[in-house]
Amino acid sequence: MTAEPLPPPSTPEGEGEATLHLISELASALNDPESAPPEIRAALARLLADPSARSGRRLRLVSRARKVSVSMPEDLTAAVQQRVGRGEFSQYVTEAVARQLELDLLAELSALLEAEHGPISDEALDEARRSWPDV
Repeated sequence: MTAEPLPPPSTPEGEGEATLHLISELASALNDPESAPPEIRAALARLLADPSARSGRRLRLVSRARKVSVSMPEDLTAAVQQRVGRGEFSQYVTEAVARQLELDLLAELSALLEAEHGPISDEALDEARRSWPDV
C-alpha cells in the first residue's frame, strides 16, 4: 500500500468573498435576527432546534483515512488507551485534532472580525452574558 498526496485545496475565484459574505450575514443575523434574510433565519432556527447541537454531541468524521505516524509522550498515549480501549485510539485522536482545528479557525475568524470591526465592547459582552447566562 502506498500513500498518495492529497490534492491541493481548490478555491474557485470569488469563493473567499462568498464565504466572508456568508459569515457576515450570519453574524448580523445573530445580532438582529429579524433583519436577516428568511433563509438565514430558517437556518438559524434549524440549528437552534437541533438537539444534537445543544447536547454537544459531535458528528463522526467520515472520509478516506490515511495512516500517519505521530510521536506522543508515553503517559499521554497510555491515558488515551485506558480511556477509550482497544481499537478506538485513532478515532479519539482524530476527534481531538478536528476540535483543535475548529478552535484555530474560530480564533482566526475572531481576529479577522476584530481587525475589521474593532474589539468587542464591554457593553456587548455584558449583554451577551445576560442573554446566555448558562454559557
